[in-house]
Amino acid sequence: MKTICIAAAASKLGKTTLIRKLIPCLENWAVCKVTACIRHADDKCPRGHEDTCGICNTLDVPYAIIEDEALINTPGTDTGKYIAAGAERVIWVQARQESMAEALGEVIRRMASFDVPGVIFEGNHVLKHLKPDLAIMMTAKNGHYKQSAVDVQNSIDLFIQDWDFERAVDEVRKLF
Repeated sequence: MKTICIAAAASKLGKTTLIRKLIPCLENWAVCKVTACIRHADDKCPRGHEDTCGICNTLDVPYAIIEDEALINTPGTDTGKYIAAGAERVIWVQARQESMAEALGEVIRRMASFDVPGVIFEGNHVLKHLKPDLAIMMTAKNGHYKQSAVDVQNSIDLFIQDWDFERAVDEVRKLF
């Protein structure tokens, strides 16, 4: 099974949009959204948002693999957008850092049982545990990199700056 990982130097650089553009190019592929849960003592969201989603501070198991269609297909969510774009299957992983490798291994096993030709993973932390066939990082002109991006930047095959989706799509078409 082939794998692609979409990472980003910071939030709001177009990971979801790029994945939505890749889905039609990759027939019958699945998508796995990965949320790395990092509990901070001050309950501050590690993503820097004031209106935290609460996942990091409420996940009470090492990891959760969410496949519930009603939850996955919620309009306006990343996973709902992947379904709307035509992904064969969408899974959402929420995992503590120390359990990420185990969670991703389970996702790979499940996807293999669904007989999909490949999986697009969304999330920087994936690159600490998997070596995808292609790793793409979305970047911005300002050069800002959050720590999780710095940690994995040496694993990146293709850097895409300023929402240059066509370059990424062209590269994926060449490779897959």
